[in-house]
Amino acid sequence: MGDSKRPARRLLTVGEAQAITDDLRHGRRDRIEDVRFPERFQVQVGTIRGVTFSNCVLWLTIGGGMFSRGLMEECTFADVDLDPLTVFGSDMRGNAFDRVTFGIGAMGGIADSRIDGGSFTDCRFVDFGFRKTTFDGVRIEGGRMDRVLFDACTFVDVRLASALRDVTLLRPAFDRSDASASDAVDVTFTEWRTADIRLPARRTGFFVTPAAASEVVGSVLPDLSVAFRDRLSADVIGAGYDLVAVSERFFTNALGASPGEASLLVDALYPRHLDELGQVDER
Repeated sequence: MGDSKRPARRLLTVGEAQAITDDLRHGRRDRIEDVRFPERFQVQVGTIRGVTFSNCVLWLTIGGGMFSRGLMEECTFADVDLDPLTVFGSDMRGNAFDRVTFGIGAMGGIADSRIDGGSFTDCRFVDFGFRKTTFDGVRIEGGRMDRVLFDACTFVDVRLASALRDVTLLRPAFDRSDASASDAVDVTFTEWRTADIRLPARRTGFFVTPAAASEVVGSVLPDLSVAFRDRLSADVIGAGYDLVAVSERFFTNALGASPGEASLLVDALYPRHLDELGQVDER
């Protein structure tokens, strides 16, 4: 994902990689650029402050100990492949991620952590998991999330404006958050705790309850193929989700609908779309 105008990423030796890791652990280095760490080499630190990573490839792990939390503070990542990033029991404060990939080659995740402030701009998340993590004042702009799980996460004053593909939010809590500028395809919400979030509500991607989908399908049933109705029943209406993002792309690509079937169903469903998650409780 590195900028093609930058120098090529130089492959480090294990000795060089270890020396950089030791410097990071002792706060002796504030910039790392144009390098690729050896495959399967883990840069593991407990605390990292004010470090800039530019045009790099590395496996970075931030973790707390038995009696202390890990810390990543005021760090900048630009044109970096975090392959993967793993964070546990840590605080992430005021960090900026620009054009960063997470988990392209290996699965990564953030667990039992807190992300205060900072931004993710034009980043790519693939096969990534967030578990029991609080996002407070975080901005996620552009980029894309594919096969990402948010499990028991809390979002406070979060702005999410990204492409979402196969994203699952399980037991989330939202306060003063806004995802209305996101492009949502195959996104589900289940068992939320609080619901103060604005949702995407464009015809190209919007949210409905399975109950609404069931009612609407009944009205257009004769115009849908048996195969599509079966997939719709299994993957949307009866799958156990509380809320599902639907679109023509979702119906054709994931459920095998014809373009005509997908357009027909979207036309019927869109009047039932939800602008805010709290509307589910009101209905």
